[in-house]
Amino acid sequence: MPLKNATNKYSFVDLFSGPGGLSLGFKMSGFFEPVAAVESDSKAAETYGANLGIDVIKEKVETVDPTELLRRAKEKGYGIINAVIGGPPCRSFTTANKGGTRWEKIREKNKKETGDVEHPDWLSFWRIIEALDPKPQIVLAENVTGFKNHDDVFSKFLNRLEKYYVTTYQELHAHCFGVPQSRKRIFIAGIGGFEGNRDSILPVNPKLESVKIVTVGDAISDLPDLSNDSQGTEISTYRKGRPTHYQSLLRERRGVLYDHITHSVHPVMAERFKHIPQGCNLSKVWGDSRIPEASMRSHYLKGNVVRQFSEETLKNMHSNIYRRLEWDSMSCTITHVRKTVLIHPLQDRLISIREAARLQSFPDWFRFSGTTSQQYQQIADAVPPLLAKALAAHLGRLKIHIPQSAKPFQENASDHLAVVHCGKLDKTRS
Repeated sequence: MPLKNATNKYSFVDLFSGPGGLSLGFKMSGFFEPVAAVESDSKAAETYGANLGIDVIKEKVETVDPTELLRRAKEKGYGIINAVIGGPPCRSFTTANKGGTRWEKIREKNKKETGDVEHPDWLSFWRIIEALDPKPQIVLAENVTGFKNHDDVFSKFLNRLEKYYVTTYQELHAHCFGVPQSRKRIFIAGIGGFEGNRDSILPVNPKLESVKIVTVGDAISDLPDLSNDSQGTEISTYRKGRPTHYQSLLRERRGVLYDHITHSVHPVMAERFKHIPQGCNLSKVWGDSRIPEASMRSHYLKGNVVRQFSEETLKNMHSNIYRRLEWDSMSCTITHVRKTVLIHPLQDRLISIREAARLQSFPDWFRFSGTTSQQYQQIADAVPPLLAKALAAHLGRLKIHIPQSAKPFQENASDHLAVVHCGKLDKTRS
């Protein structure tokens, strides 16, 4: 039978939920309703709760009692949990991570100290699925593309899923689903009792010629100018003029603009921005001798010595670090804006919180909790809601056997995209 009938939605739990990008997309699809979320980062949990109306369990997934998840589902009128979704932290698998937090290094350290070679987050994810009785009909997990290169974690998780589910995985590209960003991620899905072709479980990237690219300009041209010296305010207004289709989609006819605020940088750092053209990064312009040596002095002193970028540092710099976005193209992958130095295409400053959120496809009413740095991190870690919505809608249209006991005991709330805000956000900033 269809995953959703005429009046009801089906329940899901989000593990490692972050600020709620994956959950928001599932909710927006019209097929699913969140009943519980688990997130140990207090500010990300606060963001999730304020925007999605869920009292987030603020602890590590490894310590969560699965019966508490089921209790919360029953509180909301559901017989069981229909889906478990989530994105375990990706830092140990990302190709940009060259340091001691790479999984290979962590695994060797753990092996020497404890003899344990299991990845704790993916083991915790599996523990919840294994413990739930009855089992959820759907499991969906997300991570960076580098995850599939770690066979000891990736294949082990897939093999475990096969115990209960018809399982598949797919690399999806966010820009193919209306997100103005080059962002590639691996999604693993398991469906219980599925009788169709496993290749139909997840959507596929459409052919490039059929994709309408949403550009950075399409996404943020209605947001007012800021500068390194004038960072913006929590509440402001949009530029006058007709918004693009994408802007209208995220504005939802609201007249108030929230959190169009950038992070100020040292003047020496801001001076470097002037020498970086659209689509280029610092390493490229330095290698092409297009930037004065004076601008390469660091903006801090170590003792009494002015530090400078070394050639080795620049040579090893990732192409998305110290990068100016292109107005007429999609964005590079959104990371922590301040740490990786993502520069506005036309203005010599970092992109704002709202601009980063727009490029991740968060609607403008969705606000983030914590300092500027904490908000940038939450946005960077999230699954783009429009990508998540496409995934959830695809799953919702599959023919999946849902036991009678899994149906909601009562009709759920309205299908509107508006979300109850159930608490004040802490808007202190760094």
